[in-house]
Amino acid sequence: MMSARNQRVQAGTAPRHEVPRGAIVVGGNLPGGALLDVMTQLPQPGLSLAGFALAHAAWSISDTEEGELLCPLAVIETHAGERRLMRFAADTQEAAIMAGKTAMRDASADAAAWAFAREAVWRKMGIEQAGEVLAIDFWAAGMPGPATIMQHFNRAANGSRFRIGATPTLVFDGIRLSADAAAPSIATIMAGVSAHAAVAELWPMWR
Repeated sequence: MMSARNQRVQAGTAPRHEVPRGAIVVGGNLPGGALLDVMTQLPQPGLSLAGFALAHAAWSISDTEEGELLCPLAVIETHAGERRLMRFAADTQEAAIMAGKTAMRDASADAAAWAFAREAVWRKMGIEQAGEVLAIDFWAAGMPGPATIMQHFNRAANGSRFRIGATPTLVFDGIRLSADAAAPSIATIMAGVSAHAAVAELWPMWR
């Protein structure tokens, strides 16, 4: 049975997704010469919404059963500042993710910002071992295309508690920003996490 949080905003019962999550391969750090241009293309509304979506995704999966994957979700913000939460249930995880990505492409025409969250397997280029992450694609008006944040986590299993990894990683155009370069954006993302009323106090406990 899917956890209550994992279907909290969805009518009916979402099926458990059984197919493997897609792998995400990330290259090296972004060259310093391109840094300033990239950072000006990550506006505060997109970063803040990405943090809020990350918080809700973590909350949704924090009490799932072993083998249960996150039902992909999105938060869309209107130009009036209103936010709408959506989930994408399907017979497979792949189909649910594809539906979510299609919906986000469509939303870009009218929305001020959106963030789309799903589980992924993150593999750094040249490294065989992969890790589980919450991947949040996000976009806001003025951005040339979506960026992504990756948050490592360990699901609750075999008696261990749900854990959130260290500081999330920011990826732009398939390239990972260094910790120093991403720090101002990460601070805004984490402010978005803290804005989630149900997660603000839980996040430090998950670390």
